[in-house]
Amino acid sequence: MISWVVLSHTYVDLKVNSLREKLDEVYPGQFLPPRDKNFVIDGPTPGQFFIKSNIAGAAGMFMVISVPASYMEFSDFADVIADPALLRNVKAQCCWLSVDLVHRLTTDADAYRFIEQVLAKLAPQDAAFLVHPEKRITIPFDDDIRRRLANGAQILSSP
Repeated sequence: MISWVVLSHTYVDLKVNSLREKLDEVYPGQFLPPRDKNFVIDGPTPGQFFIKSNIAGAAGMFMVISVPASYMEFSDFADVIADPALLRNVKAQCCWLSVDLVHRLTTDADAYRFIEQVLAKLAPQDAAFLVHPEKRITIPFDDDIRRRLANGAQILSSP
């Protein structure tokens, strides 16, 4: 699974047009005006969006999911957190936002680059943790993490 999740206290209320605008800020001229090469459509439930990116170095088909609920309701990622203070802080987060690869078009590195750059843009100001669901790694989210994500630094050598 190629995915990253941001935990926060703030729900990111996205709509197709607002998501398209945010994506176009990350990749200027690629998502606006809407077209077939790179696009955003509503997903099967509210808060879910399907994205197709043919952008060189950031290609793939992705799902963006924004949920006003604890991520612990959906994942057992916290079962491996041994530090009681960290676990308490993780449990206190009531919203989550993820970007997940649903179909690889090129490489894992391209998928992680897209995911990380988009999360850097979409993560709310109170983002507290970055979670890799498959590797079950939880990292405090701070300005340095946001900057590294935005720069496509490949957090944890993701691929």
